[in-house]
This record gives sequence, C-alpha cells and structure tokens, in this order.
Amino acid sequence: MGEAEQNRRHSAHDFAAQEASAWRSGPRQRGLIAGGSVAVVLALVVALIAIKLAGGSSAKAPVHAIGNPNKAASVTRAIASVPAATLDTVGAGLAYPAKGSVYPGAIKAVKPSVATLTSSDGRPQIVYVGAEYCPFCGAERWALAVALSRFGTFSGLRLIHSSSTDIDPNTPTLSFYKSSYTSRYVLFSATEAQRVDRTPLQPITARDKSLMATYDAPPYVPSGYNNSFPFVDFGNKYVIGGASYDPALLANLSWGQVAADLANPSSTIGRAIDATANRITAAICKMTGNKPGDVCTSTGVISASGSI
Repeated sequence: MGEAEQNRRHSAHDFAAQEASAWRSGPRQRGLIAGGSVAVVLALVVALIAIKLAGGSSAKAPVHAIGNPNKAASVTRAIASVPAATLDTVGAGLAYPAKGSVYPGAIKAVKPSVATLTSSDGRPQIVYVGAEYCPFCGAERWALAVALSRFGTFSGLRLIHSSSTDIDPNTPTLSFYKSSYTSRYVLFSATEAQRVDRTPLQPITARDKSLMATYDAPPYVPSGYNNSFPFVDFGNKYVIGGASYDPALLANLSWGQVAADLANPSSTIGRAIDATANRITAAICKMTGNKPGDVCTSTGVISASGSI
C-alpha cells in the first residue's frame, strides 16, 4: 500500500489531537497537479490504444461521468431535507477515533483574526477548491452540501465517482461544477480544478491561489501538504484542509444509499457526514451573526460549536 493507506491504518491507534490532525491532512491529494503519475498516464495511453485497435469505444469511461439527472435531483432533495432532529441527535458526532467520527481539528480557526472575506454586498464568502478525481474532496462535498443547504439552495449538482486509480477508488460523490447556489446569508464560490481523469476542468483563480498560499499551508496543514485538495475557506475565519472524516466509509455505496443514510443518525456514514455538517454549520453561523436563528441555535449546531 502507499503512504496514504499506511497512514490510515496507523490512525487506528490512539493519537493525540495534534497527531490525528496531521494524519487527517496526510493522505490529501497533492494540489495543482494537472495529471497523475507517469505510470497512470502510460496505462491510460495503452488502454486507449488497445480500445482503438479493437474497434471499441471509450463510452464506458467518459471524461466527465454524470449521474442520471433525476437521481441527482433526488439526491439534492435528500441533502436539503436532512431532518433537524437527526442533525440534533448527531451533534458533534462520536469521539475520535470511533468509526464514523470526525477528525480532531478538522476545522481550524484563522489566527490572528483577519478581516472577513465578503461578497460585494457584504455577505460572508465561502471558497471551495477541489477536484473531481479526489476522494477526499468527494467525502467533504457531502458534508459541505448538507451544511450549505441550511443557509440556501443548490441546483444543478452532478453525481460522479472519484478516480478509479486513486486511493478510495470510485468514491460516490457530487460535483460543484456547473452547479449554482443561492443564499441570503452567504456567498459560495467553488472551483473544481480537474476532472475525474485529472484533465483540467476549471482554472484556479488568482483569489484561490492567494487564499491557498496563506491558509492551505502550515500551521493549518502539516508541512509538505501545501496547496492540496480539498481546501475550504470560511470568510478567512475558519479553514478546512482535507477530508474531515474517512472517505473509506463511502466505499461500495451508491449515491442513493448515502443520501438515504443522511437521515439516519444510527448510520455510520450518515453520522460522519452530519457531524461534519454540524461543525461546518457552526463555523458559518459565527460569520452570519447566528442567522438564521432556527439553524444556529439548534442543539446539534451548539453542540458542534465547541469542537471548532
């Protein structure tokens, strides 16, 4: 196994919070890389040549795999309608390192405090930078979408799988590419830098690069994991640098199964996503002045607030 898998196995031991945080960031995708390893590229070239010689088609491996639009709409509705009672029951989640728990220090406060990153109309701005091939991005998108759906509405979310050649292959997930998000409370900006096959998708903006250079670096991530995916900046007040829970929990699940588990506080994956979503919600509430009140004063968010 590679370093990431070795780190995952090592994480089963009893870590101090700082060590666990370093492990969490350890298996991240090295960022701003246009392609995979030379071996992967050569394998793809050989495969494409073989297909061509055989007179076959690459239709089974599209450049941008998209789930059925009706299924995507159904999953989006499930994300937006996770029962408040479920989120309150989950709260901050199980204590680490229990299966389905959130990694210690998954969300880090920016210190020293700086001016809040805002939109032109004064709303706090949340910036996400990731890639479709990345399984760690795939895990984080579920929780981010659940949390943001408490402040606004998504449309156009697509259903994809992470790369089949990476660790945690074929992780079922969403893509923010070509989606839209409306909210009276926050502005959400997303960049999906690469497709599932690691070819370029959206350009990383100058703002993205500046934020990552500042906050996707020590002390927010361990040395050597700068500028990696995923990265989320909550108004320059909080940052996420990596998956908040183990992406392996999503293995062999369909999008529909994950969506259904979001409403089940006894489900391992539902608990991991919902606990992460509660912590993200708590971070957003600290930027919005605890608005909306019914969300920010809920039992689950108040419980999770002590964990960030």
